[in-house]
Amino acid sequence: MKCRQIAILIFLFVTAFFACKVQDETEEDIPSNVLSIDRFSKILADMALAESAANMNIKSVPVTRIDTVYAFDPLRENGIDAQLYDSTLAFYTRHPKLYKLAYEQALVILSELESKRAAAKKDSTAR
Repeated sequence: MKCRQIAILIFLFVTAFFACKVQDETEEDIPSNVLSIDRFSKILADMALAESAANMNIKSVPVTRIDTVYAFDPLRENGIDAQLYDSTLAFYTRHPKLYKLAYEQALVILSELESKRAAAKKDSTAR
């Protein structure tokens, strides 16, 4: 009798183990109300550029005109409304591995832009 109970417990344990297979987060389907990793990466890169530009320009702007410093709106420039951005941000916040992938892609985009800028600057000084 005891051997039969152990066999049943082992069977239940093995069945439960395979039934609860953890899906790799990078394979997860992204809902339709969420931007793809590529588009989200582009937005993250644009947000970083906008923030950087604003921080550079803010030193010479009087307090009464500080709202005009933010002339570049990454969401509007990419045709994305605030609701879609918010749902995207909420989704990726709940899926940190996917967020990390998007962030790493944004860093690649920014690095490529920096390389192009440095090459252009080098070309202009070489003349």
